[in-house]
Amino acid sequence: MRLKFLGTRGYIEEKNKWHSKHSSLLVNGRVLFDWGKTWKGKLNKLKPKVIFITHAHPDHAGGLTSDIKLPVYASGECFRQLKKLSLTNLREIKPGRVVSQEGLKIMPYKVTHSLLAPAVGYRVSDGKAVFVYNPDIISIEKKNKILKGVNLYIGDGATLKRSLVRRKGKKIFGHAAISTQVNWCRHFSIKKAIFTHFGKGAVEMNEKSLKRRLREFGEKEVEVVAAYDGMTIEE
Repeated sequence: MRLKFLGTRGYIEEKNKWHSKHSSLLVNGRVLFDWGKTWKGKLNKLKPKVIFITHAHPDHAGGLTSDIKLPVYASGECFRQLKKLSLTNLREIKPGRVVSQEGLKIMPYKVTHSLLAPAVGYRVSDGKAVFVYNPDIISIEKKNKILKGVNLYIGDGATLKRSLVRRKGKKIFGHAAISTQVNWCRHFSIKKAIFTHFGKGAVEMNEKSLKRRLREFGEKEVEVVAAYDGMTIEE
């Protein structure tokens, strides 16, 4: 699979030349994951065949407009919230159910992130390799099922070492630290992790320092990479 990280910035004011656009991932030039506010009006330049949205926050869905005619998949509350945009080809996808699109098998799964904009992650396979996409996350439901057999973890770079956890009653929301997510990879023998959706701390760092810091999190067990706008890899 060919993965292009179109944007790698979270919903923050800070930005630099490496992390300027909201996080968005293009797979094999055809399948797009998330389309945030900084991408509004720019879809025709890419010409993807289908879009999958993780949740309805502006930095993940704010680029969607009513004139978009290609299929847009969303799950649960995100699907209901996106109905307000009058998208002509909005489709609901259920967590745990696989959709086949453009040679890929794509399955959403429940994650904990926001109370007002509940999110899913996506598990994606081309029959040879498997990656998971979690740009905004504090935890994964059914982690044993989702992370088993994964080759590449794509995760939330909002915070480096200390998780941003907030509480409302018994419910939690926020962001898992990069270090926490790397530990998940270590536990499930996932050998490579790429982080996107960077927060203020990462964006204000020197890029070389950021890359070095992420490599240190993985030690010798996990290859940890900082994505940047426009980065393309083959998996």
